[in-house]
Amino acid sequence: MHKKLNKIGSPAQKTAIDHRLWTIDHTKQLSIVSPLKIITLKHTIHIIGGGIIGLCAAYYLQKASYEVTVIDKGDFSDSCSHGNAGMIVPSHFIPMAAPGVIAKGIRWMFDSKSPFYIKPRLNTELLRWLWTFYRSCKADKVEESIPVLRDYNWLSLAEHEKLAQELGVYFEKKGLLMLYRTAKGGKEEGEVAEQANEIGVTAKHLNTQELEALTGTAVSALGGYWYRGDAHLHPNALMNALRQSLKASGAKFIGKTAVTGFETSGNKVTHIHTTAEKMAVENLVLAGGSFSAKLAASLGIKLLIQDGKGYSFTLQNDSESTAIPTIFVEDKATLTPMGTLTRIAGTLEISGHNSTINTSRLQGIVEAVPRYYPNIQPEIPDTQSVWYGYRPCSPDGLPYMGKSAKFNNLTIATGHAMMGLSLGPASGKLVAEIVQGLKPSLNLSLMAVERF
Repeated sequence: MHKKLNKIGSPAQKTAIDHRLWTIDHTKQLSIVSPLKIITLKHTIHIIGGGIIGLCAAYYLQKASYEVTVIDKGDFSDSCSHGNAGMIVPSHFIPMAAPGVIAKGIRWMFDSKSPFYIKPRLNTELLRWLWTFYRSCKADKVEESIPVLRDYNWLSLAEHEKLAQELGVYFEKKGLLMLYRTAKGGKEEGEVAEQANEIGVTAKHLNTQELEALTGTAVSALGGYWYRGDAHLHPNALMNALRQSLKASGAKFIGKTAVTGFETSGNKVTHIHTTAEKMAVENLVLAGGSFSAKLAASLGIKLLIQDGKGYSFTLQNDSESTAIPTIFVEDKATLTPMGTLTRIAGTLEISGHNSTINTSRLQGIVEAVPRYYPNIQPEIPDTQSVWYGYRPCSPDGLPYMGKSAKFNNLTIATGHAMMGLSLGPASGKLVAEIVQGLKPSLNLSLMAVERF
């Protein structure tokens, strides 16, 4: 037996072959060549997490000829990625950990209907996260992060457009409105818009009359900023289309199965233990959202992540709606048209994983809408129709993205907070590049897995 690195298949080569030859493509697969047939042994990848990051990673790795297995403790029908606002937002280039957030958050914590809430509790991980968050709320750290988030969002917007065409899903590029109803809100948003234009993210100020002409409904805000480069889609449709495409191309989905532990040998993860079986792994991606920290800890890897619980509910467009996705500046609630549907969402509640629906916070979202759009008067929905999910929040507002320093066959992709859907396709592309050992499309130094 001998190695052959040049292309096999010319007539002379076929005549010369009288025993097995091996060809190796180190980036993708091993091929065993015989006089009768070629048997391809593909590299395999196991992905923990069936949300938008996990599915996009699966999609791009499948394109790179990997055999994909996706494992999730749910049934792939109701992850955090399904119920979000559906916005793709290059306008969101400032990380959550920014100067002034701490003071604002403290004020909000005393209001049961506020957009942001941290449930007080004696928890070592929460205290460590809060301390790191506090240290990250500095101007120099924010300035360093802004171009990274901008480029990340731009890359993901381009990949979203490609995905929409490939999968045939609903996708609209009508921009995003930031509506404000107070002078203070207008001043703060104006400063963000000025910074946006300086870095190439187009923002245009509109008065009330211009807003009404654009949205097609009455507006009671003082004004707003239109980020024309933003887009939106129906996240449920995207998630379903990704799953169907992956299945049709041979991906394996293992649902209702929790990962309970790992086996390692040297610098590799060798096996996953689940509630159903033990699996040998060649390559592993951890994209488990807000549950990633616990799984990483069992491998001796520290990820600072807190759940950011959010709520949403979806209405049929029986009455008036708006043509443009909107964020309400003072109330931090959102409204997104999705074809015949309108999705209303909001709040960031760090309270630990629990299934309780805080009706006061839900009421705060409902009450916010008519303050900006007086003709849109949603009622508080029945709790059975309210969706909630946990956004994985890192303390500096940047995802964890890259290879583990401890295990060279483990790639971690989590911590996207409220930006998971927006950054999903770019994240999937980056994961595929990392796994293959290619140079990533973005500089990932600020997103290093072991940075804290």
